[in-house]
Amino acid sequence: MTRDDLEFDIHYSFRLEKMNYTLYSRIDKLITLSLVVLGFSVFSPYTNYFYFGVGVAILSVLQLVYQFAQEAGLCKEQVRQLKRLILEMSELDDRELKDRFSKIQDADSNPWQSLEEAAFIRACIVTGRAVSEPLTYRQGILALLAGDWPKIPEKKDERPKSP
Repeated sequence: MTRDDLEFDIHYSFRLEKMNYTLYSRIDKLITLSLVVLGFSVFSPYTNYFYFGVGVAILSVLQLVYQFAQEAGLCKEQVRQLKRLILEMSELDDRELKDRFSKIQDADSNPWQSLEEAAFIRACIVTGRAVSEPLTYRQGILALLAGDWPKIPEKKDERPKSP
């Protein structure tokens, strides 16, 4: 693995963890907000509280089982470690960079696979590599929810414009 490949992998991991962190944080905040709104619904003039209770129960189980806040915390720590590595990358030799990246990867989270293509495209853009295919609409929407919808930069026309 060349230094260029290693630097690309570091940028890719950073982007993937950052998108994963943003997505988990937003899901957790949405569930928390929904629980608060449903909790205040007992003061509403509606007499059928069963549906509100079902909503609270479902959201509580989702929050308990998937632990979005805890996953977001793990991703945030990985983002912090990878960002530090990116900042120090130019000062490290190849072996030290590889060792530090391997050590950081030991604590990697389990990101959503549907974010991988968006993170790959963003890493290509950041490192100046060519990107062949844009995201599909579905991938783009999920990437947008995760805080980043990378669009492939258009190639500039080298020909001068005629007056």
